[in-house]
Amino acid sequence: MNRNDITDLPSISLYSFENFLNVYKDSDTGYNFYNLLRSINLVPSNSDVVEDEYITTFNDTWVSIAYKQYNAMDLWWLVCVYNQIVDATKRPIPGTTLKLLKKEYVGVILSELNKQINR
Repeated sequence: MNRNDITDLPSISLYSFENFLNVYKDSDTGYNFYNLLRSINLVPSNSDVVEDEYITTFNDTWVSIAYKQYNAMDLWWLVCVYNQIVDATKRPIPGTTLKLLKKEYVGVILSELNKQINR
């Protein structure tokens, strides 16, 4: 089941990571839960056509990088997944070069991820 199928949950941004995880209902308790083990794999293309390089600074967080690149804080997870960041609770190391999907390609990627989750 998709998160948007649960009408008693508040609405969230279309960019939120939760939209790309399946939701299940515990038959004993009736509680909904996410499948956090589902992985989303995106491999950088190493092409200047579809991605930009970004060098992290001391003040950067995953959220701030997403906001700078996409004007959307909720896409922090896209920055992490695209760069194979395993632990998003750790701040970026200053001076690290990241690959960031260009803004104009984000819609295509999110659309494909939605198709995969709704199969």
